[in-house]
Amino acid sequence: MQLKRSLNFWDVFSIAMGQVIGSGIMVLIGIGIGFTAYAIPFAFILSATLSIIKQLPIAFMGSAMPATGGLYVYCKRILGPQIGFFYLAILTFTHILIALFALGFSQYAIALLPQLDPNLTAIGIMLLFYVVNLFGVKQAASIQKVMIVLLLCGLSSLIFFGILEVDYTNFTKSDKLFPQGWYGFGLACVVLSFSTGGAQYVSELGGEMKNPREDLPKAIIYSTAVAAIFFALVSIVAVGILPVEQTAGKPLSEVAKAILPPAVYIAFIVGAGLFALATSINSTFSWATKSLLIACDDGWLPSRLASVNKRFNTPHILLTVILIFGLVPILAGKDLRYIIMLGGGLVFIYDLIPLIAAFKFAKKLPDVFANASMSFSEKKLKTISIIGVLILIGQGTLSFSDIDKSGWLLVVLYILFVIIYIKLRKPYIKKTDS
Repeated sequence: MQLKRSLNFWDVFSIAMGQVIGSGIMVLIGIGIGFTAYAIPFAFILSATLSIIKQLPIAFMGSAMPATGGLYVYCKRILGPQIGFFYLAILTFTHILIALFALGFSQYAIALLPQLDPNLTAIGIMLLFYVVNLFGVKQAASIQKVMIVLLLCGLSSLIFFGILEVDYTNFTKSDKLFPQGWYGFGLACVVLSFSTGGAQYVSELGGEMKNPREDLPKAIIYSTAVAAIFFALVSIVAVGILPVEQTAGKPLSEVAKAILPPAVYIAFIVGAGLFALATSINSTFSWATKSLLIACDDGWLPSRLASVNKRFNTPHILLTVILIFGLVPILAGKDLRYIIMLGGGLVFIYDLIPLIAAFKFAKKLPDVFANASMSFSEKKLKTISIIGVLILIGQGTLSFSDIDKSGWLLVVLYILFVIIYIKLRKPYIKKTDS
């Protein structure tokens, strides 16, 4: 599958930043505060550190064998086509998390225009970026760069007006740092992993980057680090000015309204609130179809799904599939917390598979391993991969502990469906290149 190589480092960096800075700082921060109160900045820092550790093996594989649908390609080449497609099937299901970004966007839009309907607003913004991506990934990346600049300016305004107003004594008292103990802190880190993680998905765009071996790992690591700095500073303001009871479970707009001048508040809602969620929706549409394209070419999915518009070089049918995945939770009336925990549990399942692939990389593909631009020894890569697996097991256990029986049933049934589908489809699959 050959797509046009049009993305430079800043294009890729902006897409990664859009995936990282989104629901986490604008929506999930309130949920995190509800779990761990004044320890929220520390939860952000720990979560970002763990995210970078988990992403390093993926960045390494991307520097060695960049490809369209990178994560799926890494898994199928190292672990085999069946494991590769299982990974992709779980990943695709988690695109319900687009609904999280869209519902978060509607919360901020309603802060400016209370008469808006939350579900219709969420559906509307999703449709907007679906259409934007129909015109091509380069156009989507160009819009993304503008939104990222405005987003960072918006977050900076909150830091500027609030950082000196914070009562820092609350950050030194254990009863205020951990009101629900270490379990609450752990749940906060799980929730915030959706804000500090996500940059690795730019691996899906490896076949459309001009210099993927260098730009891909840098974009993953740098975007996560830059986002973490903003997250920590903003979270200090978010929890340090108003009483916790007024910020727990609430979007960041509650704090912004209390401390920002009216004109700056409006600019914050537009620049930070709306664009943070918009960039996440846009970036997801940008990368989410790439592995599906390769899976169609491999025979796992009907080839007609991989139709690419000749003028705009976009997979319009698969983009529509991703749109449907995002719309279903909204139309079903699910709330933000349910979507986070259901999608999150599956995220931790499929994130394990690329780390297992990284662990076996050197032995399975020694020539490709030696071609990586990142300088990792086999031992170092294996060690980091093992640490990443242990992190995911801990996070996944905490995430699933907050899912109800219906959510568990849905997850189990979907996994069983995927396994049966793989068995039935296996005879029609092309042999994996190695």
